[in-house]
Amino acid sequence: MPGPSGRAPGRPSSRPGRAGGAGGRRAGRRAAQTRRNGVVLAWLAAAVAVTVGVLAGPLATWGAWLPLHILLLGGIGSAITTWSAHFADTLLHRPAWGGAALLDARLVAHGLGAIAVLTGITAGLDRLALAGAAVVIAQALLGVAAIIVQRRRAVAPRMGALALHYAVALVALATGALLGWLTSWAGERGGGGSAVGAVGSRLVDALYIAHTTTMLLGFVGITVLGTLTVLWPTMLRTRMEPDAPRRAVRGLPVLVVGTALVAGSGTWAPLGALGVAIYLLGAASVLGPALRTARRVPPNSYATASTAAAICWFIAGVVLLGSGIVEALADGAQGAGAASQAAAVRQAIHALRLPLAAGFALQVLIGALSYLTPVMLGGGPAATRATNAILDRAASYRVTAANAGLLIALAPVLTTPMRLSGALLAGALAAAVPVGMARCALELRPHGTSDPARGPHRSSRAHPIPSRPASAGAPTTGEHHDRCP
Repeated sequence: MPGPSGRAPGRPSSRPGRAGGAGGRRAGRRAAQTRRNGVVLAWLAAAVAVTVGVLAGPLATWGAWLPLHILLLGGIGSAITTWSAHFADTLLHRPAWGGAALLDARLVAHGLGAIAVLTGITAGLDRLALAGAAVVIAQALLGVAAIIVQRRRAVAPRMGALALHYAVALVALATGALLGWLTSWAGERGGGGSAVGAVGSRLVDALYIAHTTTMLLGFVGITVLGTLTVLWPTMLRTRMEPDAPRRAVRGLPVLVVGTALVAGSGTWAPLGALGVAIYLLGAASVLGPALRTARRVPPNSYATASTAAAICWFIAGVVLLGSGIVEALADGAQGAGAASQAAAVRQAIHALRLPLAAGFALQVLIGALSYLTPVMLGGGPAATRATNAILDRAASYRVTAANAGLLIALAPVLTTPMRLSGALLAGALAAAVPVGMARCALELRPHGTSDPARGPHRSSRAHPIPSRPASAGAPTTGEHHDRCP
């Protein structure tokens, strides 16, 4: 990612006496990245703690809503806020408007807004929830403005159009936050057996459908699909397919239209079936080059295997959503009213919350953190090899067992003890990534990494795993360097 001066990280300065300053700036960027990703890990830890409280009993009345929103709004939202800015910088080859200070301010605002939303809705404090939603919306729109200004100032970047994925995703975040608050507000005022109550119930269903699909398909889905265009070949240490950027740009409006139609299916269910079909066409346009890349260079690390599994969960979830909407339409053909169809569509989406949150969103986040850990820690080739050796240990087993455990946990036909066992297995294996990140940080810190020949730890010699490239823009040239920015 270019630094403030526009030079690529790691490129020697042409001016005398600037080498130390460049090294200091790189170290400062790494420290900032580590701090920002620490915020994401804190949200994940909070989601785990609340989940344990819900399952154990003390917080059972809160149900799955609170841990899911801690994960999605807090953890995933913070991660996308951070890394959308990072990849926009990389794609546009220009520092963002406002720089790191604006990004840090947005990250803090998002965290405080999310806390206010979760606290307000849980405690029934409407004004606090509204204030939190307003803060989340404001920081998201500020991010959109930053990307637009950054893109206008860029000098014809080759893949600059891909940055529009992040602007669109942040618009979806702002829209989804507003719809989420409206869903909560309408839910508290709806109900009852009267005609007014029936209308209110249908309104809540329509708002819930719009909120959930806007966040999952729009905010998270569009972000991930756009990022994979560049990040996937980089993770596989190979060149990008020549048509990948063009197909991603063409697929973006298709994804937006599909998301909007599914979001509107609470008012007329056929919109949902059409929207799912269109969304899958857009996803196929973006993922086609990624699939060809994976056939050429199969995933062979924890990061790539878990990311591939996450995409499988996502596509399967969208297909199942379409199937549920078609079933709702079939019920309508047999005489069910529009309100019953909206309730059926809501139930179909409601059943997919956990698979999409854990199988897709959480798993792709864990895979990305695994890949980006060497970038955050730095230290040169030896440190990168040591870090990869730790994070990629037993990668195939961990990914396979974690996804098998998740399937068991989500299977409604199994007994509760079996489902809990599957959830514990998946959770324990997923926790290996943040534990491994902490171990990497501890092992690299006391051992100095300035001498690449020595390395930070003996594990870098015992496990000579090739390092991953650090730059997200590396696939554009096909050249990779065994160093972290």
